Amino acid sequence: MRSYPTSTLKLHPKELYFTLCNNPILVDDGKMSFSLDKWSGKKCYMIAARRLRIARVDYPLNWKWKSLPQSRFKEMAKLRAVIWLEIRGRIETRMLSPATTYKAYLVYQLKKYSCGFHWPAVVTVGLRAHGFDYERPDLMEITAGIKQNVYLLPRRAIQRDLDRNESKFPNEGREDGWLEMELGEFRCQGDEDGELEMIFCDIKTGASKHGLHVQGIEHDCVFEE
Repeated sequence: MRSYPTSTLKLHPKELYFTLCNNPILVDDGKMSFSLDKWSGKKCYMIAARRLRIARVDYPLNWKWKSLPQSRFKEMAKLRAVIWLEIRGRIETRMLSPATTYKAYLVYQLKKYSCGFHWPAVVTVGLRAHGFDYERPDLMEITAGIKQNVYLLPRRAIQRDLDRNESKFPNEGREDGWLEMELGEFRCQGDEDGELEMIFCDIKTGASKHGLHVQGIEHDCVFEE
């Protein structure tokens, strides 16, 4: 993944369009990528792990920043060991295309030695006031009443009976080889004055977790007929 020089912006509009469809560019000092959906021309983004709120990410015993050639960004977050797993992001709704439904995805990898991800987690996406405080309300209050039914492990890797209608598992079909877990969707009308918050967390199971690589949270538009 690279930032494109100013000359890229001098391309013929059609060439620039397909460049942005096929090659996301880095913006926001390399902490976000921008692209266009090939079929609709709608704006798409990925927020880098460096721009996310990840609990205890600055504690070397819990997380480490690492570079991977297959990542869009200079660094991704490598989980060493935590019990309280909290990953949250935000994006201003004015950055999104109006009259468009978006889905948010956690983009990640699990290493062969990973553990603790056979327990369910919570995901949610919602509109909040511009400049909201992550601490108010607290995470326990925000996620109260939300089903804890999301698994970062693929279904085949979980050796116990689960309700297939209720449980949610990652998409393994990304072209870049990463896994993605849907966090939720949001209909952007275009007149919202706020920020979209995305949450993935496991703060209740008490399971120790390690072996997770977080690239970021991606926002893709949903195809609508």
